[in-house]
Amino acid sequence: MYRFLFFIFLTTFSFLISAQEAYNTKNMVVSMIDIQSKTYKKDSTANAFFIYEKGFSRVENGGGYNLLTDHEAKIKILNEQGYDHATVKVLLYRNKKHKESFNSLVAYTYNLEQGKVIKTKVEKNQIYYEEHDQNFTSVKFTFSNIKPGSVLTYKYQIESPFMYKFNGWEFQDDIPKMHSEFIADLPGNYIYNIKLVGTLKLSTKESTIKKRCLQAPGLGSADCSHNIYIMKDIPAFKEEKYMTAKSNYFSRIEYELKEFKGFDGVNKKYTETWKNVDNKLKKEATIGVQLKKLSATKNLLPDSIQSLPKDIATAKIIYRYISNNYKWNKKKRIFNDGNINKVIKDKVGNVSDINILLHNVLKQQQFMVHPVLLSTRDNGYATKIHPVISDFNYLIVQLSLDGKTYLLDATEKALTFGEVPFRCLNQYGRLLDFKNGSSWINIEPKKHSIHFFKEDLILNEELELSGKAKHVYSGYHAYFKRKELNYSSNEKFLNNIKNQNQEITISDAHINNQNSFEKAIEVEFNFTRNVSEIDDIFYIKPFTKAFFEKNPFKLNQRTYPVDFGYKDSYSYLVSIEIPKNYDFIDIPKNLAYTLPNELAQVAINFQKNGNKLIINHRITFNSSYYPTEYYATLKEFFNHIISIENDSLIAVGRVH
Repeated sequence: MYRFLFFIFLTTFSFLISAQEAYNTKNMVVSMIDIQSKTYKKDSTANAFFIYEKGFSRVENGGGYNLLTDHEAKIKILNEQGYDHATVKVLLYRNKKHKESFNSLVAYTYNLEQGKVIKTKVEKNQIYYEEHDQNFTSVKFTFSNIKPGSVLTYKYQIESPFMYKFNGWEFQDDIPKMHSEFIADLPGNYIYNIKLVGTLKLSTKESTIKKRCLQAPGLGSADCSHNIYIMKDIPAFKEEKYMTAKSNYFSRIEYELKEFKGFDGVNKKYTETWKNVDNKLKKEATIGVQLKKLSATKNLLPDSIQSLPKDIATAKIIYRYISNNYKWNKKKRIFNDGNINKVIKDKVGNVSDINILLHNVLKQQQFMVHPVLLSTRDNGYATKIHPVISDFNYLIVQLSLDGKTYLLDATEKALTFGEVPFRCLNQYGRLLDFKNGSSWINIEPKKHSIHFFKEDLILNEELELSGKAKHVYSGYHAYFKRKELNYSSNEKFLNNIKNQNQEITISDAHINNQNSFEKAIEVEFNFTRNVSEIDDIFYIKPFTKAFFEKNPFKLNQRTYPVDFGYKDSYSYLVSIEIPKNYDFIDIPKNLAYTLPNELAQVAINFQKNGNKLIINHRITFNSSYYPTEYYATLKEFFNHIISIENDSLIAVGRVH
């Protein structure tokens, strides 16, 4: 009897737990379970999530030729950390003549209070408009009476006069979604480039024909392609280290107008060829016109530089002269306010100004150079399928000399000749050659960036451990160190080194090659370090400073690649000398791990020679880019690194 009742209890309990997750994902109706449920089993870390979301975009019928998009959503708030999602932000595009409008908001907060469902409406005075930037207006509305367990619903419509900007849809967000649906009615006389971005798969993709969905009185009508896209159980997009712009990866659908076929028989193409774009850029006031102003730079360089031979040494001198004497104003805009004469006069300009000046000076001195347009890491990838000039936000220079090419950017003094800032390492750019036609080029460092640490440790008769260290940084590691030094004094920089490890005392620290940009930066110092003792056994950590103290990868699943930006190499060479009446009684084993296809290796080797132990530790990343399928193995690879660098101990004892 008791067993039977217990079985009924378990069955009932399981049913209740299951019912708590049975949210209404079919429509906007707020069910009692929507309000009562307190969990989201598919992501126990979620603070809020979308139960349901739907969008519907189409062209206004009746000749208005406006785009209408209805947006509706139902959000569950699980705890106080989810309250941020009680504020909704919508961006409206505008130009000098037209703007999008935000209409027909209906929004409620649903709570269960004393057994009754209470609805709290968002009023008109809770809607706020403010300027987001030069192209967008921000609309915000905030729900009130928010509590853990609240359900939020909202509906609104965006009306847009910009036919070339057919509204896309973002299936993924920084919180999970149970159901996201998008319907697009595309008129047959509007032809769009359609792009599905991200790694997540659609659960539904349907396309049918709607007859005479768009009518222009007195002119004719057009059929529509009626498209339904549904994605379910969408994980939250969680940002992690070593990624480029979020817009490169989170799952969404995008539209770009390719061609319009008018009812009067006139067709207009919107997507251009690179040949046409090259011709336009050649005449563009802030790019092409400025690139022709070579005479403005004729007397810019000192005679001592102009008289030098046209070789790589001279190119480096010219590059350094421009980077030292002209200042970047931190603006990336490349199609605004370009004027090389003003830059020469004021000695300050945006990224395009500074690098066009570099281009023109080098070309005036008979070097072969071309401008390169690119999109920075935080701006997203530039579209490769067809020209989208608005994707680009940066300009650098390519120098060709003696069969080699060098990418140059004069906006920062900390760079080595041939390097571009880390922000530019976004895989590729478009080289502009107005004579032979533009082309895509790879933007990636040719060499590994290197950490090299060398430390000599001596354990004296008093069992005090002292050491001499030389830390060498080249490539992008030197670049980051020089930038750090630019923002702080040498004394503060050295104090930071001292404060990184409370177990050591540093003395006689100094920096070499800080302003010798073609050389590696060297940091040298002497130090003393603690030694642990247990039962007359002394334990020494082989590494004073670990390359990696924690695993940078924490996610159970990452839906986007790992992008370091550059290939990397870390080397640590340590020698430990002990008194002659002591011996190494426990030395860790030699270890080595390799990623598939030898994309990365980590190894540590211990070699004993009398009273001296030589430790050689090396980490090599042979790629700067690791696709999503490598994430689990890369995460485990870092676990091996962390274990080697932080858990290795060497035991030393007296010889009897």
